Amino acid sequence: MDKLFSKVKTPIWFMRQAGRYLPEYKKLRSTEKTFLDLCFNSEKAAKISLQPIERFDLDFIILFSDILVVPHALGQRVDFKENIGPILEPINNKHDLNYKKITSNLKILDPVFKTIKLLKMKNRRKKVIGFCGGPFTVLTYMIEGGTSKGHEKVKLKVKREKKELLEMIEVLIEFSSLYLIEQIRSGADIVKIFESWASLLDKEEYFDFIIKPNMRILENIKNVFPNIPVACFPRRSGSQIFNFVKNVGCDIISLDEKFPEELLEIAKKKNIILQGNLNPKVLIQGGKKMEEEIKKILLRFNNNRHIFNLSHGILPQTPIANVEKTIKLIRDYDETR
Repeated sequence: MDKLFSKVKTPIWFMRQAGRYLPEYKKLRSTEKTFLDLCFNSEKAAKISLQPIERFDLDFIILFSDILVVPHALGQRVDFKENIGPILEPINNKHDLNYKKITSNLKILDPVFKTIKLLKMKNRRKKVIGFCGGPFTVLTYMIEGGTSKGHEKVKLKVKREKKELLEMIEVLIEFSSLYLIEQIRSGADIVKIFESWASLLDKEEYFDFIIKPNMRILENIKNVFPNIPVACFPRRSGSQIFNFVKNVGCDIISLDEKFPEELLEIAKKKNIILQGNLNPKVLIQGGKKMEEEIKKILLRFNNNRHIFNLSHGILPQTPIANVEKTIKLIRDYDETR
């Protein structure tokens, strides 16, 4: 993992660094009818992945894809509507999925693996980050049928149909593990598990639906590729992040803008790299507020190994000038130390 810090003290990348805030992305997006078509066009997906590298010279390439290619590969109908987001045909249990020939399901995602291979050919200087959604996060979309404000359906099922949900989690653990391993075989230098809806659960449910699945995926990866760094993002876990870090042997952990201060010392002892954690709304706001927040973050993580990032993805209305300013502030700060 020390190679991640071979050139700079504070490496930089941003969640959703390739996307709707860039005019070059919008231009390429308009050439495909659907978002999934764009994800599965390897040449275009590779170009999009490299757009923020060409514009900003960021330190990592993040694969352009989506966490919902997994339910798509498992036979669930997935669509993306402009200004609405993902739309899925809701399912109730694992029998609604086509999951009994996992290797055939994985073949559906060959275009993603081809994208990674193209990225390694086109830019050998930068590390490539592959990813998938955490099993519970992907499951919430599969059950709710898309983005949900209250997540009432999945919350109710956790209480009333826990056994059935855990059966679906099993399918997602197996498939996600194989998916990430194949990304690594294709050239990914790091892989990340986005558990974006970890905040919906607490106590026993958090352990069963968040900690155990992430732990098992990570173990499956390390059994094949012991030296590949694995990043986890159990978003908005609050104090439960202590239990997560205790049980899930991740190499990198992404942080929200708010997290328990004790985590800094725990990460140092466990040799965990911390990643984060500028609020994306502050990146939109810019100005003195943004400068102050960036400096606070750099000071806060000064004694830890730290990758600068956001606490979630770049928002579409983010001014490009603010992204450029952020990168300059971080790199100038590093040079003075």
